[in-house]
Amino acid sequence: MKKIIGLLGLVFMMILYSCVDNSQNKEIHESKQTIIPGTTISNETISIYDIHNAKIGEIERYGILVLTDDSIIYNRIPTGSVDLITEMDYYRYIFATKEIIKLGTVENFSYEAKYDTTVIGNSLYMMVTTGEISEIENRTLHLYKVDLISNTMSVVFSEEGGFPYNTMTAVGDKLFMIRVNPAGGSELEVYNTETNERKIVKKFEFNDKANIGEAIRQITSDEKTVSLLRLKMESGEKSRLYLDVYDHDMNFLRSVDVSTIPSHSTDSPENELRQGVSNFVIANDYIYYANFSITRFLGEIENDSLRSIMDVNPEFEMASESVKSKYSGLFYQSFSKDNDLYLLNYTDGKLRKTTFNADDERYYIVNISRNTNDNLLITMKYSHPDTGEELEPKLYYVNLSELEFS
Repeated sequence: MKKIIGLLGLVFMMILYSCVDNSQNKEIHESKQTIIPGTTISNETISIYDIHNAKIGEIERYGILVLTDDSIIYNRIPTGSVDLITEMDYYRYIFATKEIIKLGTVENFSYEAKYDTTVIGNSLYMMVTTGEISEIENRTLHLYKVDLISNTMSVVFSEEGGFPYNTMTAVGDKLFMIRVNPAGGSELEVYNTETNERKIVKKFEFNDKANIGEAIRQITSDEKTVSLLRLKMESGEKSRLYLDVYDHDMNFLRSVDVSTIPSHSTDSPENELRQGVSNFVIANDYIYYANFSITRFLGEIENDSLRSIMDVNPEFEMASESVKSKYSGLFYQSFSKDNDLYLLNYTDGKLRKTTFNADDERYYIVNISRNTNDNLLITMKYSHPDTGEELEPKLYYVNLSELEFS
């Protein structure tokens, strides 16, 4: 049975303790979710508001939203509601005109790695899996391109049996992609979006039977460097996590042992080190790390060691960015009545704080996206902890300058 994008968190929780694709698929298969007969999966109509609580738009969506400089890219179930998702429509909402444009449809849809959606120039790139996500022989990984000029989407390349949770980052006009191999190990592949050339530039070996070797957990980049999170497992299942830094030509610069990242968040740091990583940013030696389990870390690299900037909990998240900010990182406390936001200046390390509330203060922040113009798309919801009473979800489209940080 197919995995659906709404079960994103559950899927990741199933694969946390594995390092390579064979082990991960075994756990997914054994833990496969059964959809109860008679239940339905439905789109959600959500209104968009400005900072003054004035309604400025509305969309019907399913799943997580992606913010570009002038629009929202989002998914929608073609029939509104289904018992099992077999196809997914993609749409674009333009803020200036309130126009809604259909981009295309993915048949035999299974999963999309929205956490790594990346914009280069006038194109948006996303990893989409079709087929049976838990079965290597029956799934296909696709790199999709959304042309933001022609409002069309197309497949750049497809890989039968490809790993659904691959990660990528932009370096100029190139996509640097970490690809896990079904046979074990992983590769760093560079895709030139101008020439369509693809090239493997690094390989990392992992022995699945012995559970020994190296696996790349995430990749990120800034104006000068490319950084890899490299998990190294030795005999006895001893694990270490390293931050390897390269220049844009993949010349090695340095390696920092960051194995202390989970030490304050759990009684089982060894297990946390092995988790898949949902968000990883390096900027001027400031580092944010979030895995698909409970570990979050915000800190700074000093003398090849880590220093925590503030204590954080599993609900501490970073605003998603399809183009990484050069200047600051925006963080928020999700599912919290306080609705705290934090802004970290990448130049001087100054951390400032504010709060953001809807017109009804029961609403809490679920997710925030940020674009290169510092516009924010804030998803807010409310569900009563005892009765389950829900308020209609809201989207707020505001600029960072409209928030008062101190």
